[in-house]
Amino acid sequence: MIDKSVFRAERLTDVITRILMPGNVYAYVVAGSKRAAVIDTGFGLGPFREFVEDLLNGKEYDLILTHGHLDHAGGASQFERVWMHPADLKVAEMHTQKKTRFDFLNRDYDISMDDLDEPMNAGYLPLEYGQTFDLGNEVLEIVNLGGHTPGSVGILFRNERIILAGDACCSFTLMMADGMSTTVREYHDNLVDTWKRYHDCFDTMIYSHPHNYGGPEVMPQMIELCKEIMADKDDRIRSEGLFGRVSYIAKGVNEHRVRPDGKIANLQYTEDNL
Repeated sequence: MIDKSVFRAERLTDVITRILMPGNVYAYVVAGSKRAAVIDTGFGLGPFREFVEDLLNGKEYDLILTHGHLDHAGGASQFERVWMHPADLKVAEMHTQKKTRFDFLNRDYDISMDDLDEPMNAGYLPLEYGQTFDLGNEVLEIVNLGGHTPGSVGILFRNERIILAGDACCSFTLMMADGMSTTVREYHDNLVDTWKRYHDCFDTMIYSHPHNYGGPEVMPQMIELCKEIMADKDDRIRSEGLFGRVSYIAKGVNEHRVRPDGKIANLQYTEDNL
């Protein structure tokens, strides 16, 4: 039986707790003085709702999804009120099916299909850019990071001056084919707008996986990188490993996945994204 021991909680600030989950993915709990928010659910493996409600001690909360991928929305069906941007409905429908999640996790975990939650195929509340969640001593604001998926959101913690970027703007952002991501130009335009609106509102960025990193400088670096890609001036390193499709890595990295020029932002994309 899979129990709560598969989750590990780490307090980041007085209000933010990060939870490491199976599949090397993070969820977050933000506990304000009045209400709380749970951000992402992992793959839907294990009693995640019970775990976070133990942390919240009866405090009411909203569940917010940064995007609809299998490792973020896979456990959404455990909850009644789930906020997700409508542009990710197709992504969530395709990525959170049980077999898709099982095939991914079964490489590293001895599990059965029955260990996974059923997918949540309907009933999402429509999350909007600019929407706020007043938790009391903290206010969350939803910001537009659409690119990695069409409806990817960042979450600004106004008082903490932190943006949770999910997978959407980091040291190795993925853009997928077949309408599962935006074009590079659309991503660029979303980042330009968000940077213009919020560049003086945050000092720190946090992410949904341990291997992603970078501070506020990542966003203008990613904007610059998108411009290079659109002008065909990036390194355009061919790769065969993105879900069986040919893709391209914008900037070369060393064995530690670090750019030699010292910048952080990197992007892997397909012909569909151009």
